[in-house]
Amino acid sequence: MPLDSPVLRDGDAGFVGYASRLNPLTLPAGMLQLSENMRLDRGGAVTRKGRKRLADEIVTNDPPLTIPFVLTDPGPVIRSTYDGGIFAAAVMRSPDDANSMEVIVLAGPDRAYTYLTDDSLQFSAAWASGVLAVDGTDNLDVGGGEELIISRLPSSLAYPTGSTDETVEPTDTVSMVQAFDRLYLLREADTSQPGWETQYTNASGITSPSTGVARVNVTAHGYAVDNRVRIEGSVAAAFDGQEYQITAVTTDTFDISVPTGTSVTGANVANIKVRRVKPPLYWSGDPATGFVRTTAGIPDVGITYRRLRSTPWASYINNRLIVPDGKQNVMISDVLDPDTFDPYWNSFRAGVGGNDKIVAVHPWVEGTFLVFCRKSIWLATVAQVAAVGGNGFDIDTAVSKLELLTDEIGCAARKSIATAGNFIYFLSDSGVYRLDTQLDLKLRGNTRPLSDPISDQLAALKADLVEYAVGLFHDNRYYLAVPLTDPLASRASGSNGVFIYNQLNEAWETKDIYGVGVQDFIVSDISDRRRLLISNRAGKLMLTDEIEAGDQSPTTSPDVIAAVPGKVTTRRYGMGSMSAKRFTRVLADAVLPDTGAITVTANLRNPDKTEVLVPGLDNTTGSENDYSLKLPIRHRAHFAEITIETTAARPEIRTVSIEAAGPSLPPSDTKIAA
Repeated sequence: MPLDSPVLRDGDAGFVGYASRLNPLTLPAGMLQLSENMRLDRGGAVTRKGRKRLADEIVTNDPPLTIPFVLTDPGPVIRSTYDGGIFAAAVMRSPDDANSMEVIVLAGPDRAYTYLTDDSLQFSAAWASGVLAVDGTDNLDVGGGEELIISRLPSSLAYPTGSTDETVEPTDTVSMVQAFDRLYLLREADTSQPGWETQYTNASGITSPSTGVARVNVTAHGYAVDNRVRIEGSVAAAFDGQEYQITAVTTDTFDISVPTGTSVTGANVANIKVRRVKPPLYWSGDPATGFVRTTAGIPDVGITYRRLRSTPWASYINNRLIVPDGKQNVMISDVLDPDTFDPYWNSFRAGVGGNDKIVAVHPWVEGTFLVFCRKSIWLATVAQVAAVGGNGFDIDTAVSKLELLTDEIGCAARKSIATAGNFIYFLSDSGVYRLDTQLDLKLRGNTRPLSDPISDQLAALKADLVEYAVGLFHDNRYYLAVPLTDPLASRASGSNGVFIYNQLNEAWETKDIYGVGVQDFIVSDISDRRRLLISNRAGKLMLTDEIEAGDQSPTTSPDVIAAVPGKVTTRRYGMGSMSAKRFTRVLADAVLPDTGAITVTANLRNPDKTEVLVPGLDNTTGSENDYSLKLPIRHRAHFAEITIETTAARPEIRTVSIEAAGPSLPPSDTKIAA
């Protein structure tokens, strides 16, 4: 380099986030073009820790085998679903303060499985014969005549027997929610599947052959005793929206139990809707019992009320259970009563007439909750104390209302909604949005999506699977697992990409690829810390950010660990000039643990795209070391960007800069003026 060529430098002293959509030449200092499997804490970019596989003792049916294939005509019949796996996951917290517990519950096809985190044992002490009984099997002499009895929850919780309605099928929509000190398992069957389609009464309609019995006449219905059915569309209140358990069947009729004196007037006509449904199940947290059915039939308070019905999801807000009732209706239970719903006074409709549908109901402040539709968002205010109307009836319409917040955006995935302080994150068809509050606690939407900096990556979402995206706020980060375009991506495989928004940095931090699908995020106590876990359809429960060496294999021996492939690409460095330069070297400050390794690539731009693989670094010293890297480039270009990939252990990249030789200094004359 000639001495009269100035040395130009550009670089980043730390990293706060990444923005893949924006022009990399215009990114501010500290912003990356790309960040994969990295964490940006205190300005450094460090590879995330690996996931740990838990609950190997839980054995579900075998996971699906996915292989590439070409179909010919005629060809083989290929099954697109499988019966095994985990369909929903939740944390059950005990209502008993004396024996408090927190247990993860995983809903399988014919039973649920439990996994107890650390320190979730139940203890009871009694004076006995001087032994320590552990799980009722092993005895250990502790002396003093004291017996400490330790009991664990069962590894599985049975579903009720006697009806195939209790199983979970791959085509069901499944969720779990804790409410009223119970854990509810909610399932809705796909009506396009054989046996679950809507049927209609014949000309005989519904009759009353004896006291307390109603007979429903449906030709060749195919139902069995103990099946649960929903009857809708009758002018008689007892047969409009109620669900019943079948007590007896013939080929063209089935009987149900009704309160004595129930009238069938107006119901003995054709074309009343009848549909087989899956009843909600619940577990009360007792280790000695499993899931039980909710009660069917007409509530004790009268035929105009309803019990908890088959539903794909529910929200528990202000000691009330809120469930969808069709495409645009919502029903609200009585306070502290999961089995009484008033469809007339405690219900509302949203999105009517706009080809919209309710996706989720989410709690907010001061007795309000948000109603997310696919194309709009509403704010509902529901009174907790009824007001007395002028006609003498107790009604709450005087102080309850439904307000439209926006009809420009809606929510595309129910499980993507997460609250973080005064923010609410959710995924829409236009990307990730964040609702913010003002001083009056009224929500304000932003027409610009929060995901605008990474919208090019979210454009790869599979449209037919986006409703299964799942989000959660934990440790000052919003995690969003989405199904990215992939020939093998499916509802069963789960979301295969996790985008993380760091609320402290106010920027998107990284895109994680776990190598397994994400069906649900769970937060639970692990070793006295709140930790993030993931479950997936293949029956795996995994603890994130746990293993220094990398990801544990999801299927083979837990000793098989693969290094996490981290990657960052810097902004495009131009040294403030758009002219050609001779890039000389890359400088970086990095920390490599023992066996850690990185590779470095300089991507040069203009006149041609050139990738220069500069010497990387392996640490084989046996201990962690700091390195100041000075790696040669020696190429001419207008701009350059640096890609650093971690290939072993968890290296940390602290700073990155680049040097170039600028144009020679122009000739100058020196004059001395008098």
